[in-house]
Amino acid sequence: MSVPVSVPVRCCSCFVAAALLLAVTVKTAVADVVYSSVTLVSSSEPVPVLDMVSGWDGPFEAGEYAYADARVTLGASMHLADGNGLQRSFVEWERRWHYDLSFSRGMSRYYYSLEQGSELDANEALALDARMLVASGVRTGAEWQLDSAALGIVGRWSVTPALALYRVSEWQFGSLAGVAEGGATETASATLDYHFSEDKILAYEIDPSHGWGLSLDLASEWSDGERWRLSLQLQDILNRWQLADSGYTRACINFNSPSLPVCSSSATASGKSGEEAFVARLRPTTRIAVNYLPWQARVLVYHHGDYDRLGIEKHWQPVSGIELGAAVYSTAQLGLSFSHRWLQLAIASDDIRSGFARDLDVSAGLRFSW
Repeated sequence: MSVPVSVPVRCCSCFVAAALLLAVTVKTAVADVVYSSVTLVSSSEPVPVLDMVSGWDGPFEAGEYAYADARVTLGASMHLADGNGLQRSFVEWERRWHYDLSFSRGMSRYYYSLEQGSELDANEALALDARMLVASGVRTGAEWQLDSAALGIVGRWSVTPALALYRVSEWQFGSLAGVAEGGATETASATLDYHFSEDKILAYEIDPSHGWGLSLDLASEWSDGERWRLSLQLQDILNRWQLADSGYTRACINFNSPSLPVCSSSATASGKSGEEAFVARLRPTTRIAVNYLPWQARVLVYHHGDYDRLGIEKHWQPVSGIELGAAVYSTAQLGLSFSHRWLQLAIASDDIRSGFARDLDVSAGLRFSW
């Protein structure tokens, strides 16, 4: 379950294209903000986050999920207040890496024993569901201010829908279920249903073309202007990933003649592999923030699949134009942030040693306006 991660650096041409697209979306509008950001939200129960990338060599605890969502974004937005509720529009180029693994504790113990060359103490139930992709694309959207008076709502309420079109370069979607037997040998039996751009389990060779994806995000914010501000973000609320010639394997796997086979195979693996059209979907992500403005404090909720987190943040302004923040999370993370008119930095981790962190968030952003 090792996960390769890389970050692109050739972004300039994509940024120029995004800015040009934004400039022609509304004839009379001119982009007044350009920005860029790098964000990572990651959590790994069995081993530190970096070990999920490079190999399970660090401290181990039986766990049930590993999750990471990393994005590099370049964008531009324009102010569009037209008297009909439209406030601004934006267009962004984005590169994203999404890894969503759910597995049984027995699966994590079995994989760890394979990585370490050690033996299992007892039989283990194996279960794995994987949703992973790497994609690049363009997102565009607009912020609309609703007529609060007509709706009978006090304060200001806005909604921001956004639609993204992606080109998918790598993907792994599939499930595995079975049993691993205790002892010194790698004895296991499992059924496998797996779609991929590169087969990391049985090394079946294919040469697929890229896929395409569509994803809808929705954000909403309400504020009374004095005390409270509430915000909701739904990412990938509706999404579809069309992989025209994905590699696939549907198989029964029996390593070292297990005494408790869950399926029947004539050799180590029996089944079918090939290429076919495949449609995949990601689980949506929910972010909620409740801000109490007089205290410059907020409560944060993050939810994605098997990963949940609650946090509390407090901010200070030691000098004009500078904002500092500190946060504590239910995942045992402590966070620090720095914000200026054009620069934002934040980090949250459950361990000061990067190689031991199981919950790690990093974000950095630049923003220029005129």
